[in-house]
Amino acid sequence: MMKNMTGETDKKIICFFSGDITREGGTENVAALIANALARQKKYEIIFLSLVERRDTPFFPICPEIRRYRLGEKWIQPGPGYLAVLPKLKRFLRERRVDVLVDIDIVLDSLSVPVKGSGTKVVSWGHFSYYYERKSPYRRLIQMYAAKKADYCVTINEENRKCYERYLHRTKALRTIYNPAVMEKRQDAVAKENYIFWAGRLVRIKGVDYLAETADRVLKLLPGWRWLAAGDGEEREWLETYIREHGLQDRLVLLGTVADIGQYYAKARIHVLTSREEGLPMCLLEAKSHGLPCVSFNISTGPEEIIRDGVNGYLVEPFDCEKMAEKIVRLASDEELRERFALNAGLDMEKFDLNNIINSWNEVFESLCG
Repeated sequence: MMKNMTGETDKKIICFFSGDITREGGTENVAALIANALARQKKYEIIFLSLVERRDTPFFPICPEIRRYRLGEKWIQPGPGYLAVLPKLKRFLRERRVDVLVDIDIVLDSLSVPVKGSGTKVVSWGHFSYYYERKSPYRRLIQMYAAKKADYCVTINEENRKCYERYLHRTKALRTIYNPAVMEKRQDAVAKENYIFWAGRLVRIKGVDYLAETADRVLKLLPGWRWLAAGDGEEREWLETYIREHGLQDRLVLLGTVADIGQYYAKARIHVLTSREEGLPMCLLEAKSHGLPCVSFNISTGPEEIIRDGVNGYLVEPFDCEKMAEKIVRLASDEELRERFALNAGLDMEKFDLNNIINSWNEVFESLCG
């Protein structure tokens, strides 16, 4: 891992700014995918900057030609502690001659926008629902600030873009760029297993309580089926207690953090999303890329732009666990219906095509660097 300043380059320098790019979150996954694809073009010099790096090796692979830097050794909670980071960030941008800084969480806009100077343009890249950001006074203020001061704002779904226009009065240098998904070649030889798959952090926003209630309802009606949940987080202990109290041992299985998650998508029969809030859920894109029928709560942003209700999945009224369980059981009990949904999984996936997405990012950078 290289963190020292290196030689000059004639290429424009695009820096992706993260809290910690070595983490296993969906935001880090998307940032790594985009950065790697941009680096392969060899059009720009792509680098990563993190506030800290708590792993020596990133959870998601990053091309070796992408250098990584960090501003400090200890995690700093957003708030007054950020003041000490400002001069470090300003010095980094100046010494590395960064042309464009892409903040992969709007909280980082509170650092980058004040110190960007004349030589660096800042892209505010929001990964959460507009409505989620409004629930935190701190994040709401940053969102309003970035909407006024950032050089470019990128949203990951159309609903968020419309909210920026309608409520934040940002109309220029604003566009939607979806998260990418790569359609996997269908492997008929892969033996499917009777399990429902769920993936995400075990935290409240991901609807761990709804996961538990829905799984309890479903598994009572589907003997011989299991429900696998990939991910870890602060609500794991609560979920383990729920599993014991409801006699779901060996049926609702907690996999923890999974390195090769594709193997679980490939063998599953149904994918489920129980989140309270999402920006654009990567797990649904990954499930569709593997040809999986999906069942999701129809929350305010995300699922409706991915799933066609009754065509390749089901959208359920938030947060009706009884109705969600009903849809899952219907899919599990009807092989012909699952197969029809699986064949339709590729519908509307062109907007999530990596090449189209990289073309959109190139247009953003050209508008800022031209």
